[in-house]
Amino acid sequence: MIICIYEDRPKYLIGVKLTVLSLARHCPDLPVIISCPQPPATFCQWAEVQLNVKLLAEDDLAEVGWNVKPTILLRRLNEGHSEVVWIDSDIIVNRDFRQHLQHKSDDTVIVTQEDYWGQYQGGTHRTVAWGLKPSRSFPTTINTGIVRVTPHHVELLKAWQAMLNDPTYIQAQRQPYYARPLHMLGDQEVLTAVLGSIEFSHVPVEMLKRGTDIAQCYGPAGYTPTERVQTLLKGQGLPALVHSMGRKPWEMGLCPAEIWSSQESLKKRLRTYYERIHLELSPYTLTARQYREQIGEDAPWMDIKTAPSRLLAALSAGDPTLQEFPVALFDAVVRHARRLIGIARYRLN
Repeated sequence: MIICIYEDRPKYLIGVKLTVLSLARHCPDLPVIISCPQPPATFCQWAEVQLNVKLLAEDDLAEVGWNVKPTILLRRLNEGHSEVVWIDSDIIVNRDFRQHLQHKSDDTVIVTQEDYWGQYQGGTHRTVAWGLKPSRSFPTTINTGIVRVTPHHVELLKAWQAMLNDPTYIQAQRQPYYARPLHMLGDQEVLTAVLGSIEFSHVPVEMLKRGTDIAQCYGPAGYTPTERVQTLLKGQGLPALVHSMGRKPWEMGLCPAEIWSSQESLKKRLRTYYERIHLELSPYTLTARQYREQIGEDAPWMDIKTAPSRLLAALSAGDPTLQEFPVALFDAVVRHARRLIGIARYRLN
């Protein structure tokens, strides 16, 4: 098994470092291949001293974004690797996760479940909208933060790659996220469509379970209150994988004083402050602090600076599941209300 990671945005290479460092701690024997078009010299120097890490420039893949996944997976398979696991560069490994991948047949694709709040989960819409004949549906939409493939999946990867290169899809990607049709939101919607089609319905699919195998931290309630309670009742701690979806903690920007003194509207300032509280208390941020001395750069975003975050962290004794629980509960109530009313729903056409 090898791990492949891709990142073409210099400001996001901190996420790659955290993924690599967490893999080194919990899965030290796993080789990691990083694809980074035009990597900065400082990142090259950092990667050189990491054990079991190989950095590839692959400049032809610059500015491709997440649509690069099937291309990179195919390249690694073509190099002779028998089992390749893609990991998003905003995932931290919290403990050895290989138990979730072992004892699976070579023809099984392993992915993850989309976060609970994903719209119009499962079903056959994505397959039909792509003009494919549906043969099966999944209980949830596929999330491609983790993708495990073998040489058995070359044709599947080629089909996925071809659809991501479709001119209509490329045009949709130039639109704001909320303006895209549901089946063209991103690469994972396309993979869901392909695997639901009759052509690839023979391919076994296993999904890592959200809340149990992976914490999908998409906003405060991405890792839902119910999932957090179940984690506490089982006494297992955070899942093996922690995924910082959406805005990243290193993007927090303004400190609290600067937020309130800005010329933005009160609504905008409240939203920015609320988002900062979430990012300060996120299980991802707390887990990332373990590697602060190893990343080789300043990380002021790891500090808790807002009063509400300090209070909640103190009351929970810094527990990664509990400290954000009140915020997650509030966020879940708001999201349920928005879902009931039908606010911010994606287009199905």
